Amino acid sequence: MKNYIYPLLTGIIISFTGQAQVIPCGTDEALEDLHKQFPELKTEYDARLLLKNSQLSHQTNNGEKAVSYEIPVVFHILHMYGSENISDALAYDLMNRLNEDYSATNADISDVVPSFTALVGDAEISFKLASLDPYGNCTNGIEHVYTHETFTGDYAHKVGQWNRSHYLNIWVVNQPGEASAGILLGYATFPQSTDGAAYWTDGIVVRDYTVNGNNRTLTHEVGHYLGLRHTFDGTSAGDGFCGDDSVLDTPPTDGSFSTCDLTLSFCDTPVIENVQNYMDYSNCSRMFTIDQTGVMHNALEGIAGQRNILWQDTTLIETGIINQTLPQSGLTVPLCAPVADFSSSSYSVCVDEPMTFSNASWNAVIDNWSWTFEGGTPATSTSLNPVVTFDTPGYKTISLSVSNTAGTGIETRSAYIYVSPKWGDFNGPNSIDLEGASANWFLVNNIENNHGSFKLDNGTGYNGSTSYKLNSYKDVSNADLFTDDFFYNARLGKSKDELITPSFDLRYTSNVTVSFKYSYATNATQVADIEETLKVYYSNDCGETWLPRNLTLDGVPVGNSLTSDDIVTGGFAGFTDYKPLTNNDWRTASLVYNASSLSDHVRFKFVFEASDYASNFYIDEINISGTLNLNSDEIALLDLNVFPNPSLNGHSINVSYTAQNEPVTFTLRDIQGKIITSEVLKATNSLVNHTLKNTGELQSACYFLEVQSGDFKTTRKVVIL
Repeated sequence: MKNYIYPLLTGIIISFTGQAQVIPCGTDEALEDLHKQFPELKTEYDARLLLKNSQLSHQTNNGEKAVSYEIPVVFHILHMYGSENISDALAYDLMNRLNEDYSATNADISDVVPSFTALVGDAEISFKLASLDPYGNCTNGIEHVYTHETFTGDYAHKVGQWNRSHYLNIWVVNQPGEASAGILLGYATFPQSTDGAAYWTDGIVVRDYTVNGNNRTLTHEVGHYLGLRHTFDGTSAGDGFCGDDSVLDTPPTDGSFSTCDLTLSFCDTPVIENVQNYMDYSNCSRMFTIDQTGVMHNALEGIAGQRNILWQDTTLIETGIINQTLPQSGLTVPLCAPVADFSSSSYSVCVDEPMTFSNASWNAVIDNWSWTFEGGTPATSTSLNPVVTFDTPGYKTISLSVSNTAGTGIETRSAYIYVSPKWGDFNGPNSIDLEGASANWFLVNNIENNHGSFKLDNGTGYNGSTSYKLNSYKDVSNADLFTDDFFYNARLGKSKDELITPSFDLRYTSNVTVSFKYSYATNATQVADIEETLKVYYSNDCGETWLPRNLTLDGVPVGNSLTSDDIVTGGFAGFTDYKPLTNNDWRTASLVYNASSLSDHVRFKFVFEASDYASNFYIDEINISGTLNLNSDEIALLDLNVFPNPSLNGHSINVSYTAQNEPVTFTLRDIQGKIITSEVLKATNSLVNHTLKNTGELQSACYFLEVQSGDFKTTRKVVIL
């Protein structure tokens, strides 16, 4: 997201053949940006920059380490039920790797070249998953948080930081940050960069696929967290210039960018450079040096970033790790009551079509799962990931209860699934101006159940009518720093909200075009910062799958989304509760619906993706236009007549036709698709005059009469005045 910096990003790089290059972070640039945003940190940082004087390792007179440090750890797994929701087992494996690397007991330590075997440093630092959360509740040290922030990676995405003086916070995300030329694997904060106003930015962020026992990304980032700089500090790895981290026993180096030249001697020939150092960018890192461990000990003894509190006995007691032993694998963490969580294969489904529900519960090993599905078959299940069908339409409530010997967790979601009938709510062509009852047939999907959601809003539509408003504005001027509201605007980026139309029977409508009016103002002041988008999708299977459609704006194709200044109709919102004031604040967009995809229950979905500059979005006057095909050649032979049409209330509907070789079925539906009457006339090869039953007391409205003879169909519009 634009204008939101990553506080002292400290990343690691690897290159992958066939993929975008994974690039290093901009450490110096990020620090400069941080100081621009928080000028008071510059003085603080300069005063505490101890790297030049930190070569002395923290030792007793006989050369032994004076203290062995234990650090409580919490993983925040940010996810949206995708692959980024890594398993606890991977986190356990990573903890083992971290502890091996920081005690120099890693199996590949034997690969260190002779030039540095005598300089291998045992940091005597151990990391243990917290057993108590900040409120004293039982935890396995790993929490799984459902949030779009997994896709943003800016500083504000650090959701739910636990007290940084008591926990090393590690966020696992899908995208750790934006990089102009490649993929960033992770970043961390130096101790001295998070004091003062930036304390809430403290911690480490890593990309989801780096969380495995064979990857050293986290080892590298923890080094930064404990005060270490890149061995090539002041340059970019492999750029032909020599850098230096000011640590005496790590020689100046050009750095290695995803290579492993163990004879590298570029900066101070014939001195071999420490290519295998964890703080390099090589692909063969194996070690810290003795003096690097001294730097980390000095950081843990110093007040910068409150690192000196992390390992105190009082902290270890409050975080529950005082009596934990290593290695921390398998089930050595305490058994806690589980937290129930689940996802589904979609948010909507057709009647009698199967859908899958998936367990995503966390915080413990679970012994029992108990599902309840309103109107479902089965109605209950003890399966881990049950498959369910629903035989009646409407919203359905889903509940999951999980338990073990430590306790039970329950998650109940009301109106979580919408089950659609396999026929259209309305016939096409159709126009929905949101003034009538049809406006309530829309489905609103507030994906994260947060403040922003589509709702009907009186007086804000085109011509001052009713519209659907996505309320992105929220006044957080008096919000507390420790509440989510404080970060509301900074956490809008990448969030999505959906508005789904009723279903339409378009089988007999050709040349279908969908048009709609929209109004939007942004809080961005530059076009480059307008990252909000609107996309439109359609579904022929009750919302189980959605396909995008290309849009046209003022007759000009704009691709499959409205972006940049195309989406802005009302100018600058000014971080206020934007409302369109005149019709000039509205524009009309349209899409052509693919005739080969005609269906009797088509839905269209509007998806608004916000940025950190997002404001309120409005939509109105959704029109499904086209040509209603009333006849086929075979149907034309019937010479069908429906009369009187229009008709007055209280008069029955009559039909006359010339029967051919097949019986004829007549089905009358109201505008919502509900069947009023249906009957089969079996006469053949004769003239037929017939009064349709149950049509004598129809209310004033528009109806649709479906006529089928053999394999051929037509629809006639019937108006009752």
